[in-house]
Amino acid sequence: MVSMSNPLPRIERIAAFDGLRGVAAAIVVLFHYLCMLHPTLTPGMGETVHWLVDTPVHILWNGLFSVAVFFVLSGFVMAAAADRRRDSLVVSSITRYLRLALPATASCLLAWGWLTAFPHSADALKNTLAAPSRWLDYTYQEPILPLWYAGADGMLASFTRGYSRFNNVLWTMKVELFGSLGIFLLYAFTQDRARLVWLVGAGAVVLFWLPDTYMGFVFGAALYEAHRRNLLQSAPSVLPVAALAVAIVVGGVGHGAHVRLDLPDVPEALHVGRSRGVMNGVAATLLIYAILTLPKLAQAFARPVPLFLGRISFGLYLVHAPPLYTIVAWSYLQGVPEIVLGPVYALSVLILAWGFTLLVDEPSLKWISVLRTRLGPDRLGGMSQWRSPWTLR
Repeated sequence: MVSMSNPLPRIERIAAFDGLRGVAAAIVVLFHYLCMLHPTLTPGMGETVHWLVDTPVHILWNGLFSVAVFFVLSGFVMAAAADRRRDSLVVSSITRYLRLALPATASCLLAWGWLTAFPHSADALKNTLAAPSRWLDYTYQEPILPLWYAGADGMLASFTRGYSRFNNVLWTMKVELFGSLGIFLLYAFTQDRARLVWLVGAGAVVLFWLPDTYMGFVFGAALYEAHRRNLLQSAPSVLPVAALAVAIVVGGVGHGAHVRLDLPDVPEALHVGRSRGVMNGVAATLLIYAILTLPKLAQAFARPVPLFLGRISFGLYLVHAPPLYTIVAWSYLQGVPEIVLGPVYALSVLILAWGFTLLVDEPSLKWISVLRTRLGPDRLGGMSQWRSPWTLR
């Protein structure tokens, strides 16, 4: 087990991470809106692809890259928390599961209500659009399954099968849970230099046997280990700027860009723009590295608007998709112009996410904190300040 003493400095809360998470969540919302109504701007969702998706500007709505950012952030902060805690592995695993499952279940119950009220909207919209989107296939249409099924979907099925047709964004919950459990195991049974060796081994296991998305947790934990050893700040000053530029270029290109741009033949997992490939994780890691080493960039993500989005980011992520393929789809079919529909949806989903945060997300955090205290002492040190829904256990 890890030694009770730790001579390396404690990692305090990094406010820019909350802002980055909030901005990434907002990008995912825009991405799914475009998936539904403008699939040419979201590679893989339509028959044709707009040229902008193979340029760095695509990073402004590339939701798949934003999800890679979530995973790397989770790896970083889960590693920091695991490095400080004294909870048992069982307690850590239970609280992490509940942290994800309770809000996810609430989102499925909400989605069930919307799908019950608008049971045909997705199919009707797909049959109406001149360029129909494949994204509309990733949800239930009639018959809508019973309410208890939605509850079971959020509590269990999303974590075992890795997707939900009530709320199609819940595919990330399985990755978040098992990626976190992997970090807990690594930090429970390794320490110091041996941990670094095992971390490299974990990366090899992911590359050869597991889905590439889990590399985000490996990258995040490696970034944490480098940061706590002050290795990042010792690099030449030009390196963070170069890392930021590479992150924007690699994180900006869309799914299938490697083939469209006729780039050199490499293993598919290393294709630039692959939706759940390694390169999105690499780009996300470079972006977070730049934030850790460029003070002005960190300050930009620590401003009030990004921080507010960070506070509601988990709620925003969980509640934004079902209204799209129900209420928004129905409104579009009724002839509501997009110049009205888009802003109204954006404002409404922000209000909904804020309410979800106040009524579901933050109360569940408090309850889990009480549960953890009863099950075992909370000694997370500086990282116990983190309120991030994506990473706090």
